[in-house]
Amino acid sequence: MKTLLNRWFIASCLIWLIVISTRKLGHPILFINGYIDDAIAIPVIASLALCFQRVVIFKSNYYVLSVWHVVFITAYVTLVFEVLLPLISKTYTGDWIDALLYSVGAVFFYRVMNKALLETRDL
Repeated sequence: MKTLLNRWFIASCLIWLIVISTRKLGHPILFINGYIDDAIAIPVIASLALCFQRVVIFKSNYYVLSVWHVVFITAYVTLVFEVLLPLISKTYTGDWIDALLYSVGAVFFYRVMNKALLETRDL
């Protein structure tokens, strides 16, 4: 669970809450409203996947996602939200800028957030 205490994960979740709150209150923040959630989507999703792998599968804080895991997550999110959902629902629109921001978030996650946690042991 230490994975979810990462400062970048917490900051991303707080930003998302602010964006959602301002939308619900009818005062969306220009530019940030439309794009920041796309940039932080992959870091949040990949952090949750990393936590699951560390806690349930490998039971080790040293495990990190491979580049191919991050590429798969990014491709999957892009396919679902920018290709498939716009085809089946008028609510969604495909946007290549969103896909680009997913990729930026993926690179950020892989280079900055995807680190092994050092375990402290009582001596």
